Amino acid sequence: MEELDKFDMKLLAELESNSRQTLSQIAKKLNTSQQVVSYRINSLLKKKILYGFYTLINFSLLGYTSYRTMIRFSNITEQKNKEIINYLIKHSNVLWIVECGGRWDLLVNFMAKNIVQYSNFIREFKNKFPKQIQNYDVLTTIDVTYFGRDYLINKIRKEDKLPYFGNEIKITNLDQTDFKILNLIAENARMNSVEIAEKLKISPNTVILRIKDMKKNNLIQSYKPLIHLENTSYSAYKALIKFQNITEQDEKKIVDFIKTKINVTGIIRLVGGWDFEIEFEFDSKQKMLDFTRDLRDKFKEIIKEFEVIPLFHEYKYNYFPSDLLKK
Repeated sequence: MEELDKFDMKLLAELESNSRQTLSQIAKKLNTSQQVVSYRINSLLKKKILYGFYTLINFSLLGYTSYRTMIRFSNITEQKNKEIINYLIKHSNVLWIVECGGRWDLLVNFMAKNIVQYSNFIREFKNKFPKQIQNYDVLTTIDVTYFGRDYLINKIRKEDKLPYFGNEIKITNLDQTDFKILNLIAENARMNSVEIAEKLKISPNTVILRIKDMKKNNLIQSYKPLIHLENTSYSAYKALIKFQNITEQDEKKIVDFIKTKINVTGIIRLVGGWDFEIEFEFDSKQKMLDFTRDLRDKFKEIIKEFEVIPLFHEYKYNYFPSDLLKK
């Protein structure tokens, strides 16, 4: 594990705020030179603390819903595990893959236009690895709010406009050029407009204007760093919550409470066996326990079930369903 110094924390906070910023923009905010910023980013990449930069795309505006699939393995070998991970990484509609602890081995988010498309994805997956998939459970995402990693610089959380996706599906009119741009920046958010233009054989101005329009229409929500927390002193967790006797006022109270906790990075509302999910990151197990116990005690009248899942290693973040690209 690497201990992050204050400069690294500030740099990661800037990348968390907007990974598409230029080196000069970041350098100005951190009161340093572009060379120093470039060196530090490359150092974090070499240490595998940073693993890339992704674009948070509101895929519900493309007509898609996220299906969280929690998987338990059996008869799993290292080779089979690699095969499964590689299969999912290459899948055009897999958003997120993470190894985890507890009663599940892997969490996978599929993006699908409807339940039938998702059913086809999971059937193909099971047919590919029939002996390894012992059990799985599915949660449908209603909406997601991302708070970001304010804890990196102990920043007091403000009620600014936060990255958000989900709720009602609305179709945004885009063409293949828009889709190709999204496909390129989905897992490479720092690819500049000139590089994109060269690959797509269009002008840099066209790229700049297209991205600007997609941000204006809330399709592009933000640009984030993919941080491998297991190579730092921090650990990531999810808490699944099942409510009882809950009113809208009760839900607002628990959301307002969670918002104030800077180590909470996101809230997800779900349909399925669980109602709610929160994501959080701490640099000690005791801090994590203190937070979860405080949450359970404070809302014990409405929390029926509560399960914490430790997250170990993220393999993929890609918010663009590339089945939209014409072959």
